[in-house]
Amino acid sequence: MTDELMTPDQPDELEKSSRLVFVLVTTERVVASLALLVTLVLVLLQVTSRYVFQAPLSWTEETARFTLVWLAFVSAGFVMARRGHISVDLLVDKLGLKSKRVVNGFAISVVLITSVVMTWAGVQLALATVGLKSPAAGISTSLLYLAVAVGFLLIFVHGVLNTVFDLRRRGKPKLKSTDGEIGEAA
Repeated sequence: MTDELMTPDQPDELEKSSRLVFVLVTTERVVASLALLVTLVLVLLQVTSRYVFQAPLSWTEETARFTLVWLAFVSAGFVMARRGHISVDLLVDKLGLKSKRVVNGFAISVVLITSVVMTWAGVQLALATVGLKSPAAGISTSLLYLAVAVGFLLIFVHGVLNTVFDLRRRGKPKLKSTDGEIGEAA
């Protein structure tokens, strides 16, 4: 039994059941979309100033890089919320339901532990670089490392929320198959 394939515009079951989760995921989408738009505008401004006016702006490239880093980490949280991260499940697809749950439990444990460690490391790097500024734009480099902390914190939060939701859900959990379809676990 399969449901229709989810798109980024469609909230999943957890978002439908929790207004707070829906607001968090929507905020991530909006922030990531704005970061993408800002990156595009900055790159176009840099290209135009360099090749049309022969007077490149030094701060646009650096600011675009910072914005791109924020885009990547905020988007990682959104992708975790929608369970869209890439996974290799050649072996898992051949296992029974109990074995799949064990492997999935181990995998989410690794993700959660890694997320905690990376969040802590991002905070430590952000604090260590408080006084440093980027050379061209004069942006605090702490903002760059703060993106790492925020992104991994979002991954951790969504990992915990998804896990708790799956454990509380009655019946068989829905698992994605290799062809992208979502169906009942065997």
